[in-house]
Amino acid sequence: MFYLIRHGETILPKGICIGQKDVPLAEKGITSIMQNTLPKLRAFQLEQPRIIASPLQRTMKTAQILATEYGVDVTPEPNILEINMGEWDGLSFNFIKTNWPEAYKLRGVDFTHFRPPEGESFFDVQQRALKAVLPLCQLTEPVLLVTHAGVIRTLLCLANQTPLQELFTYDPAPGSITRLRKRVFLETALQLN
Repeated sequence: MFYLIRHGETILPKGICIGQKDVPLAEKGITSIMQNTLPKLRAFQLEQPRIIASPLQRTMKTAQILATEYGVDVTPEPNILEINMGEWDGLSFNFIKTNWPEAYKLRGVDFTHFRPPEGESFFDVQQRALKAVLPLCQLTEPVLLVTHAGVIRTLLCLANQTPLQELFTYDPAPGSITRLRKRVFLETALQLN
């Protein structure tokens, strides 16, 4: 079983475009992981899960909290980094709309293939994430993937055979856990690729 876990809440306010900008968890993000995410994971009664995390500090901190619970190490995996938002990373969406109005409109029309300046598309993210996730389907132990909303959305689109254009129908909250069966995910991914 895969457990897709979104990192806890960060220090940045809402309305900021966050991609691979390396921002830390907020204190309430840490508290929420400990008080909400961990108890939910305990209910699954996992033994010695493999913990794979995006190498950004917000995901690594989240993963380290979980790793302490299970007495295991965290393996950093760059292929499950958040989408690269290029020149837009860390800027407010209002600033982006004002300074790149045509590009911002194009993004709304084609979430799948649009790339911000110096960035990547959600299709790129999905293909990159698959490089990390497909080999993990062979493992017998449960896998906790501590990653980002963009990555989780692209993997859910694949697992549910939802077009990437509809990825924002999925809204993983900070600290949320989404379970996917490895075998079903592997079969779907191989069928569609």
